[in-house]
Amino acid sequence: MKKLCTALVISTLAALIASAQTDWAVPGATLRVDVRIQRLPDHKDLGVFVKIPDGGLLPGKYPIPDVRDDKGNALEHLIVGYLQSDSLGVLFAQPESGDTAHIYIKGSATAPTKPSMTHLFPSVLLYAKNGNASLETAKRMASEYPPAQGASFNTWTCIGSMVNPYGPDDDFSDWYVGAILLKKKESIYFATVSDEGSEFAIDGKTVVSWPGIHTREGGAKGQHGASVELEAGLHRVDYFHFEAKGKQESQLTWRRKGITEGPVPELVNDFVKSGDAAITKIAFKDGRAGAAIHGTSEPNGYFWTGEQPLSLFTLSYVGTDAADDTLSVTWEFGKDKRISEPLVEWLVPGDADQISYPVTLAISNKAGVARTSARLVCPWTPTELSLDNQGDRLNFRKALYNMIRATSKGADPCADWKPDHWGMLVELLEPYRAGPILYEIFTRGFETLQKIPPEQRWALEDRFIETLRLQRNDKLLLEWINKLEANERNSSRKFRWKDERVCAYLFDVNDVASAKRDVAFLKEAAIAPDQTQIAALRQGDVERSLGNTEAATKFYKDAQERYRSRNKIGAAGGRLAYVGPRKRKDTESTNAVDKAASKRPKLQSLTSQKKVDDWKIYTVHDTSMFATITSFLAQDAVPEAFQKLADWENESPQSKLSGEYPLAEAKVYAHVEDYRRAINAVDAYRKVVTMSAQLADAMKLELDCLQKINDKKRAKELAGDFVKRFPGHPFEAEMKEVLAL
Repeated sequence: MKKLCTALVISTLAALIASAQTDWAVPGATLRVDVRIQRLPDHKDLGVFVKIPDGGLLPGKYPIPDVRDDKGNALEHLIVGYLQSDSLGVLFAQPESGDTAHIYIKGSATAPTKPSMTHLFPSVLLYAKNGNASLETAKRMASEYPPAQGASFNTWTCIGSMVNPYGPDDDFSDWYVGAILLKKKESIYFATVSDEGSEFAIDGKTVVSWPGIHTREGGAKGQHGASVELEAGLHRVDYFHFEAKGKQESQLTWRRKGITEGPVPELVNDFVKSGDAAITKIAFKDGRAGAAIHGTSEPNGYFWTGEQPLSLFTLSYVGTDAADDTLSVTWEFGKDKRISEPLVEWLVPGDADQISYPVTLAISNKAGVARTSARLVCPWTPTELSLDNQGDRLNFRKALYNMIRATSKGADPCADWKPDHWGMLVELLEPYRAGPILYEIFTRGFETLQKIPPEQRWALEDRFIETLRLQRNDKLLLEWINKLEANERNSSRKFRWKDERVCAYLFDVNDVASAKRDVAFLKEAAIAPDQTQIAALRQGDVERSLGNTEAATKFYKDAQERYRSRNKIGAAGGRLAYVGPRKRKDTESTNAVDKAASKRPKLQSLTSQKKVDDWKIYTVHDTSMFATITSFLAQDAVPEAFQKLADWENESPQSKLSGEYPLAEAKVYAHVEDYRRAINAVDAYRKVVTMSAQLADAMKLELDCLQKINDKKRAKELAGDFVKRFPGHPFEAEMKEVLAL
């Protein structure tokens, strides 16, 4: 039986390999890259350019390409660049028909020989190499084959740049190769503007050399140039440059006959270009699948909260067979960071010109695994993104979560985070919208979390507790409240967790007895004025939950007076500012101020007015607060809605008994899907109110929340109570439907 199974496996693999080889035009090749021509060359000698990723994907020390058309006919081709850690650049002749080509690649231990008879050359390509900066290093790149060994390269728009797009802006050499196409014979003045040395040649003949260490000043007006007589047709241009330190610049400029206006000279802006091809599939001869990474040098943008900017990359891949249902994809970021997603957002800290962050893409199918590695780089400073933009906020959140998910389960996901990661996370998280990020951080990276600034940690703790509330796991919620209190050294923050425990028992767990027990501890721990006010407020909440309206009123009044006294809050909820007579130099001015001041209501008169018109003041205040919170929710301004609710609770807690506060509270919690707190807010309200203008709406909201958490028993009880209280009400039909279930 064992021999039979082995034979079947061998037979299956043989069939797989045989299938892969049926359309293999170059038997000695290890892999094939299929490409589609997206843009034709402006001239046939400029060919079609394609970059094929390596980073461990391609075979041998030197990968040797063999380009074929759809019929298997060989196409003239040329290697135009090779960097083993990055990619292989291939330029091939445009096929006589069709828009596809197939590049077969085999490995070699020795460097390939440059084709002796070829008219192909690319336009425009930029090569850059760091280290040993000089014109000699730049020109050596053009004399090698494959050209520019050890240099980064890619297509460019012109011959000119103010940066090194592939690395640090100091100590580098670069080489541009491009072409101009003239319709008639012309005499053109060409010049170089550079910092430091530069030199350029046309059709292989040096035109101008401006060597040495210098700035642009000596050539800004085209002083280093010469007139060249060029026949009609295609002309190759090679430009060499190096940068030692300081500012950097390289520009090929010209002045054509008949042009008398504009800069002297102007940047050459009439280059013809090679064609462009995109990879559609990478397949190994043995049946494995390969892929090319997209997005490594195209960051979406950056955000800066502290020491360093964080650049956001979105990585994807091309080149796999969509019909292969055995395919799996894994992104690998350094040690022990792996995530399996077709598209992944990732954050990289550091200044743009210093970024060089490794990433590996592993593609596996039933035939095996193929890997390609690359580096995330910023060719130039990316766009600054804004956390005011919801799209940007979402992408940054995804990136942070991906970085957490990519860490193995037994490891701390934030051990290598920079202060900027934490700063961004605090900025990103809104009330009740932390999602799963914080659960991973607190459960797996609690020790690292203790090392960040306390203010940041406290903000994350608040968001984390909200996340736990949404899980409706009472045991877990209370365990974490206890843990956070036990771990806290700040006395005010410890008091905050005692308060949170009382709230949890009251509004989440529905354990009033435990809340009453813990509120006594809260009162004992209250030392500062704000703490004694909160303790009185929670005592009122406990009594309200027990249905003791008179006792609740007493505590709420105490809390209200403490808060208003401490914050100088007036009867209508606004802050009072003492306005005394200003000092005047003349008696007439002083008398005028005194007369005006005598007409203003004094603090005592405001207090007296409150006793007379208390109900009017509360009605106006509550109505204003309710309208403001409703408006915030309509705009999905959750932080603002919670802040206004907190202001309302502190300024006039007695509104919890008979005002519009409970309904507003329930609406806010329902909006963030904390249905238990919404239910408890309305339920406590119903215990102390027999009839009010808001009661029907409050009960309807409570029913909706009960249905959201699938509490059918309490939903029926509420529906029955509603039908008794409000016969003939528009909501009655819906309530009866609930009773019929």
